[in-house]
Amino acid sequence: MKKLAAIFVLCASASIAAAFPDKPVHIVVSNPPGGPVDVMLRVLSQRLAELWKQPVIVENKPGGSGIVSTTAIVRSEPDGHTLGMVVASAVTIMPFSVDRLPYDPVKDLQPISLVARTPFVFVVPQSSPIKDWQSFISLAKTKDLNVGSLSIGTAFHLVWEQTARRAGIKALYVPSPSSGKTQTDLLGGRLDVVLDAPSSAKGMLDGGKLRALAVTSAERFSGLPDTPTLSESGLKDYSATPWIGLMGPIGIPADRVRQIEQDVRKVLQEPAMKARMESLGMIPVGSSPEGLADTIRQDRKEMEPLVNQLGIRLQ
Repeated sequence: MKKLAAIFVLCASASIAAAFPDKPVHIVVSNPPGGPVDVMLRVLSQRLAELWKQPVIVENKPGGSGIVSTTAIVRSEPDGHTLGMVVASAVTIMPFSVDRLPYDPVKDLQPISLVARTPFVFVVPQSSPIKDWQSFISLAKTKDLNVGSLSIGTAFHLVWEQTARRAGIKALYVPSPSSGKTQTDLLGGRLDVVLDAPSSAKGMLDGGKLRALAVTSAERFSGLPDTPTLSESGLKDYSATPWIGLMGPIGIPADRVRQIEQDVRKVLQEPAMKARMESLGMIPVGSSPEGLADTIRQDRKEMEPLVNQLGIRLQ
């Protein structure tokens, strides 16, 4: 009887594990509808829904530079049915640039998988005298230039500051509320260089209005195959590619974390998914929970002193 009872318990446990998910899964994201991260997540969610035989619902919760969405993730039931697509800045920049958070970004979040990295690209008008990365460096050392990109405290801002320090140059950073505004100011002569996302810049690059100087990824980005990397352009072994990762509230059972990670990795390896993500300016990755946790630790180690040096304080 004891053996039968043990077998029953094992079978019941296996059945419970196999049943996940047994209801709709919600994935929270800080990005508003329609942007590259939102579009990527909806494609990923559709494929996960097909694998899991359950609806996977995207919940857009913009606001507070990721604080609103991250709070919703942390406060959800830790059963794997509420997850979050988290951008790097929410856990590697925000914690050091605000006075207080309603959660601990390390203790309250469960890393699941690194989903993608997002290279940025330096662009200039086609008519600019800056022809390549080295001519930008040379000009920046003899003339006051300005570089435009998104708001203070964003990944764009910190990538610029990291890159400028590595290159040994200075330029006035001009923050903007949108990529469209920076491009307009660039073409209007109010900016010398813009740091942009490939998905935002590609239309004007293909149309001949802009010229790419370099991408920030470690290898050439397939969406801009003719654009050299910063490493190729003189910043040897340097790259800067902020990430997007899938996380959940702390306490999700380990077997569910592994299942989600493996299923996400499977989808990310599909050729159609890779192609869609690359068209959105992303490099699909896929990693273990431990791999994402290591990435977070390393980025926080780099971001904390930089944020403090720059004196970034966000409301």
